[in-house]
Amino acid sequence: MSPELFRHTSPQPAKPSRDPAFAARPGLIQLRDALARTAKQLSRSRWNEPAVFFFDPKRQTELEAARDTPDRFAALADLVAAEMPALLAHVEVRRVARAIDGLKTAALAMASRCSAANDLADLLAVPDDEVFLVLAPRDRTGARLHIRGVVSVAPFCRLLAPTKNDSSFQLFAPAALRADGTLPTGFDGCEHWLWPTQPLAMVPRINGERVVLIGPAVVRHVLDVEPRFPEMPIESEVIQTLNPFQVTDALSRLTGHPVPVTAPTETQTVARAA
Repeated sequence: MSPELFRHTSPQPAKPSRDPAFAARPGLIQLRDALARTAKQLSRSRWNEPAVFFFDPKRQTELEAARDTPDRFAALADLVAAEMPALLAHVEVRRVARAIDGLKTAALAMASRCSAANDLADLLAVPDDEVFLVLAPRDRTGARLHIRGVVSVAPFCRLLAPTKNDSSFQLFAPAALRADGTLPTGFDGCEHWLWPTQPLAMVPRINGERVVLIGPAVVRHVLDVEPRFPEMPIESEVIQTLNPFQVTDALSRLTGHPVPVTAPTETQTVARAA
């Protein structure tokens, strides 16, 4: 039985009259500058160090005064909040944000100090407009998908699942593939499992595309996890369905040597409409 492969598009926001990416650029540049400026100030701070205690009361008082307060980064958080709606609603705005030199670096520099900057860094790490090669080695089925707006492994699994919240399969990183082109069984390959809460950006990129392997589940995962950015639309389009020979060729390239072509047994679905 061949895989059911469909185009999936979640509800899209109404198109604005003005180019959202062009409109967002000045604010994103301002945000980049504010993040970079704050990170630079912190790096120069006398008290930018781990939790310590001074026996000198005067120095201890200075340290306590310099430590972060709940509203220390309130202005910075407001700048991030002002840009988030457009970033979440439009992939074009996210493209512009990633193209602004230094914005992602500045967000990462502040991520551990400011939760809003951490949200921005996570959003900019989402693998928009990337191709995912999905292979089921046991069944020699596979597909290439173009996706947008998928933050973590859980919603990606739901795109692949034959029924909603189905968890009868396990996703593996390509490092799990054995020399004969098969996946480990039981808990042998657990260090290569992709867990539902992991960022999808953790999926490794090989030759310009992200590679995911599908095998039988050992542990039943709960896919109904709270989405990281529920306002962000998800899009998924199958751009190629692979036959067994193409899957075998892909597996051979991953292992570095030829693997045999095997007849499909139980065919697994590798993409669906959610």
